[in-house]
Amino acid sequence: MLGKLDLQVQALQEKSRTNSSNSSKAPSSDIARSNKAAAGRKKSGKKQGAQPGRVGKSRELSDSAEVSVQVCPPQATCECGGPVHQSKLISRHQSIEIPVIKPVVTEYRVYAGQCCRCGKCHQGQLPAGVNHSLVGPGLLALMGTLTGGYRLSKRMVQSLLQDVFGTTVSLGLISQSEAVISAALAPITQQAHHHVQQSPVVHCDETGHKERHARHWMWVAIAGLVSVFLARSGRSAKEAKELLGEGFAGTLVSDRHGAYNWVDMARRQLCWAHLLRDFTKIAERSGDCGQIGWLLAEHTRRMFRYWHQMQSGQLQQSQFEKVMALIAANIEQALQRGVDCGQSKTANTCKRLLNARAALWTFVRTPGVAPTNNLAERSIRHYVIWRKISLGTQSARGSLYTQRVMTVVGSCKLQGRNVLEFMTQAMNSHFGKNPTPSLVPAGVG
Repeated sequence: MLGKLDLQVQALQEKSRTNSSNSSKAPSSDIARSNKAAAGRKKSGKKQGAQPGRVGKSRELSDSAEVSVQVCPPQATCECGGPVHQSKLISRHQSIEIPVIKPVVTEYRVYAGQCCRCGKCHQGQLPAGVNHSLVGPGLLALMGTLTGGYRLSKRMVQSLLQDVFGTTVSLGLISQSEAVISAALAPITQQAHHHVQQSPVVHCDETGHKERHARHWMWVAIAGLVSVFLARSGRSAKEAKELLGEGFAGTLVSDRHGAYNWVDMARRQLCWAHLLRDFTKIAERSGDCGQIGWLLAEHTRRMFRYWHQMQSGQLQQSQFEKVMALIAANIEQALQRGVDCGQSKTANTCKRLLNARAALWTFVRTPGVAPTNNLAERSIRHYVIWRKISLGTQSARGSLYTQRVMTVVGSCKLQGRNVLEFMTQAMNSHFGKNPTPSLVPAGVG
């Protein structure tokens, strides 16, 4: 009886210690804990703000060819009565101002006519590229950028258009516009999805999504500079295969979620950032478990140091492989100790990792493969913030719009492209005004 109570107490203590460093909890969940810790610290006595000796930063001036120049000459006459000769430029001061923005409203007056000979009626047509909606391509692109790139709600978009542009639109029109934006982005995101499925290295992750308050999932796959989002109702191998393609032949970087287990372990890389958090949790346990966890965490931190040295050029690939062979042996030895430690949680974790050892060291032998899945986690973070603000979507159409606009925003951010410019090109293409833009960088197959 006492043994069972001890186990319960240990489990509760472990749960109370759970944070972002030893679990998959978000760092934002540590705020309350860090605030309490900060409250107990002694104040440094330093004044708030920049400290003495700090090197300041100033904004670089815009090129003279891109600005309107106004000359400020010295006064023409000195106090003594002599003329003042302008000799040299002593400073350049630039002031930025935004002009009043007014939308351009074009009225197309369609006339009808009748043949004077046979009486047949003829009706004029809108010019090519002009849609029958009230919203033009530029405004559509702005709406898509505001909702997807800046995570604004429909009501906030409505307010911004009114306040900044003096344009009054209804919430229903914004919703209808999202359907048009989604249709315009369909071929672009399909091409991006096909590119990711054919890529040699892909990072994957998934997070919760709400559709009509029901539990759904948002998946993301990143290959190089292209990210693809899929909103689906499940979190199983079925959705993972749809995301990656059943014939996926590349290397997958992910966490240990079972939905990816259909991919051969020899072509997988498990995320070591996740593993380090697991090892940290083990290190916080008592007895032999704590020592094993400490060893695993220390070897992992050494591994990351060598990885960063190799990435920066301080360590050659051949040298990196040699030191990693030793680290891998030490980690696997510690995992075997964990299997035999007699504590079920630690033993189960270590056993699962030993069974997946083929997916632990892929980054050592395969160029282009990273030891962590940080790329996917950073990419999906933008969507997570959007979800917290919006509380999800209200229909399948809304989820489809979200996955497509997130694909565009995520890929543009990875490539350093202007989201509004890309959205404008996409909308103009949808109405036949220019070729369809691509999220796949030029020269990438």
